[in-house]
Amino acid sequence: MGDAELTITPGFVEIELAGLHHRYIPKITPLDMYPGADPMLFSKSHHVSLLRAIIKHGIDWGRLKKHPYYVERQHRFNIGISNWTNTRIQQHIEHRWETYRSLKNKGYDKKLADVKPIVVLDKPLWETRFAWQSGFLSGPEIYDGAGRCAAAIVLGWTKIRVAMAADAKPGTCEAGKYLGKIKK
Repeated sequence: MGDAELTITPGFVEIELAGLHHRYIPKITPLDMYPGADPMLFSKSHHVSLLRAIIKHGIDWGRLKKHPYYVERQHRFNIGISNWTNTRIQQHIEHRWETYRSLKNKGYDKKLADVKPIVVLDKPLWETRFAWQSGFLSGPEIYDGAGRCAAAIVLGWTKIRVAMAADAKPGTCEAGKYLGKIKK
């Protein structure tokens, strides 16, 4: 799972994928990398467009290295998160593609989802942790399971089964593992 302390709500719920947002941590994912009226809307994210690009062109590293998803991962390396090497980015993208193919061919594995569920926050971390306010700050945020959610959106699913969670330390401005990895 990710880096923040969460309070998980017991049980699972189905959520609408259309209203899901992806995680925003200002230094790691600058807003200028995410254009649009609601730049954190997951259905419009680099996660989703990456899969669509692979469907259209295949795993073409010449193209994919220019894709915003790849560029955003390179940005992480450039600000000091050293594990985001080009090799790791490529492995990560290949894993995203395998996740998509698995969901397409086998469907959603509920047994696996019970062990490693998609976790969605009822309020975004950028609101609870960083007190960042914006007109588009509303609705749930994907915390863990972005690859499965992106694949579901590309496959045309409208809902997905998730574990809901809440930030256990709102207002702390803590970003867990990221704080020790970012060059100041």
